Amino acid sequence: MRAFQWAAAALLVGLCTTSALADPQVHALVGVRIVAAPGQVMESGTIVVRDGIIEGVGEIEPPADAKIWDRENLTVYAGLIEPYLEVAWPATDDEDDEAKAQGGHENTRVTPERDMTLYAHDANAFRKLRSAGFTTAVVAPGGNLFRGRSVLMSLGEGSVHENLMARHVAQNVSVESGGGTPRGYPSSLMGAVALTRQIFFDAQWYTAAQAAYEKNPRQARPAFNSSLEALGGAVAGDELVVFTTDDVLETLRVSGIIREMGLKAWLVGNGEEYKRIDAVAATNLPHLLPVAFPEAPDVGDEDQGTVSLEALRHWDRAPGNPAALHAQGIPFAFTTDQLDNPNQIHGRLATAIERGLDADVALAAVTTVPAEMLGVADRMGTIEAGKIANLTVIEGENLFDEKVKIREVWIDGHRVELKETKPPEVDPAGRWDMVVNAGDQKIPLTLVLTGDMNNVEGHFEAQGVQIPFTSIEVSGKKVEFVFSGAPMGMPGDLSFTLSIKGDSASGPGMSPFGPFTIKGTRTSKPSPEVLP
Repeated sequence: MRAFQWAAAALLVGLCTTSALADPQVHALVGVRIVAAPGQVMESGTIVVRDGIIEGVGEIEPPADAKIWDRENLTVYAGLIEPYLEVAWPATDDEDDEAKAQGGHENTRVTPERDMTLYAHDANAFRKLRSAGFTTAVVAPGGNLFRGRSVLMSLGEGSVHENLMARHVAQNVSVESGGGTPRGYPSSLMGAVALTRQIFFDAQWYTAAQAAYEKNPRQARPAFNSSLEALGGAVAGDELVVFTTDDVLETLRVSGIIREMGLKAWLVGNGEEYKRIDAVAATNLPHLLPVAFPEAPDVGDEDQGTVSLEALRHWDRAPGNPAALHAQGIPFAFTTDQLDNPNQIHGRLATAIERGLDADVALAAVTTVPAEMLGVADRMGTIEAGKIANLTVIEGENLFDEKVKIREVWIDGHRVELKETKPPEVDPAGRWDMVVNAGDQKIPLTLVLTGDMNNVEGHFEAQGVQIPFTSIEVSGKKVEFVFSGAPMGMPGDLSFTLSIKGDSASGPGMSPFGPFTIKGTRTSKPSPEVLP
C-alpha cells in the first residue's frame, strides 16, 4: 500500500509540473452565421480569435497570421453556461472524524466548509456538457444538507488550475432529511427545516461572538468552529446561498428561511412553480430552472385507473412552466440538472418554446442571463470583441431542436471537436502491461478488461491495489477510460484514451492537475469459450 501511495504521489507531482499553458493561437471562423446575442443575428460573417479572446466579429478580413476555418451551413452561438452541475464529494471513510478534529460541526450533514476547488474536475460530466454545447459550468458539491461552496469552471480539457475561473461562487444547501448525526438526525422533513434554521442562527451568533471578542479580548474566546466560520459571509448577506427544491411547497418553505435570515439566495427549481406561480413570484428569487419535463404517463388498459389526475395534469402543464415564470417576471437560467443527459436540453427547450416561451428568452437563459447572474457578463454570454472565445458551433440554424448536431465548441479560444462515436473496431479485452509517463516519473500499471467490445468492464492494478473504471467506451479503434482519483488520494476524475493496434496501445491522458501519456502491450487475452 505504501508503495502504491508513493506512486500516486509521484503521479500527482509529475502532473503538476508537466502542465503548461498552450501556445498563443490565432483563428478565424469565416463565412459562418453568427448569433452574437439573443435577437442579434448576422447571416454571414467572421469571428477572429487571438490568445483565447475574441478580437473581432463581423464582415472583417482575417488577419494574416490566423488559421482559417472556412465553414458552410454552420451557426455560431456564444458558449452555453451551466449554472448548476452537481458533482459528488469524494468522501473518505475517516472524513467525519477528521472534520470534527478540525473543528467541524458534530452533525455530519453540516459541511459548509467543503470547497469544490480541487474536486470540481469530472471528466465524464464535462465531456457530456461539451457535447451539448456548454463551455462553462458552476460545479457544486452533492450530498448533505449544508454541502459547501461551488466553483465556476471552464469546461476545457486541461487541468483544474487551467480551467478554474472563480472560487466560492455560493454556499449550497438542500433541506432534506436522513443520514446525519447524532442518532441519524434529521430523520424527518420537520427536523431538516429545524436544523437548517438552527445552523443559520448559530452562524449569526458565532459571527457576532467573534466580532465581540476581537473588540474586547478580555473575555472567554469563542471555540473555533470551521462549519460556522464558513457560513459567516452567507449570514452577513455577502455570500450567495443556493437552495435545491423538490416541489413547489419546498420552494415556499425555503423562501421563508431565506427571508427570515436575510440571505442572498437563488433556488434550483423543481418544475412545479406554475402550480403556485403568484406565490413563487412574490418570493422575488432567481431560479436555476430544470427542464426535466415528465414523460407521457402510461394510462394502462381502458378499465384501469393507473394514473392520477394530478400526474396527468403535471405532464400536460410542466412544459409551460418556463413561459409561466417569464410572464411573471421571475428571473431564471436553465440547468441540465435532473436530465439523464445534457443533450436532452435542446429538445426540452424546443417543447417549452412550442408551449409559449419566446426563443430569444430561451437563448438568453443559457447564455446572457447566467452570465449576468454570475457577474461575468463582461467576459462571456455574447459574441463580441474583448470577450472570452467560448463558442458553440452547430449545423444549420436552430440550436433548440431535439436532433440538433453540435459540431464543436471553442473554449478559451481552443477548438474542441466533439467526437462522434463510431462502431467498435477493436476488442480491448485481456490483460495489458502499461506504463504511465508523467514528467520524469514512469509508473507501471496493469489493465484488466473483460466483456465484448460493445460492453467492456474492468479495472487497473498498481502495487496490488485495484481501482475500477467508472466508464469504458470503445469508438472505432480507440478506447476511452474514466476513473476516480479518490482511491489514489487525488481529487476529481482522471481519463485516458488508448489507440489500439493489435496488441499494442498508447495514448494521451488527463488528470485534474495536467496531462500524461500511457502506453504498453497486451500480455494475454481472455480464454476462449469451450464449445460443446
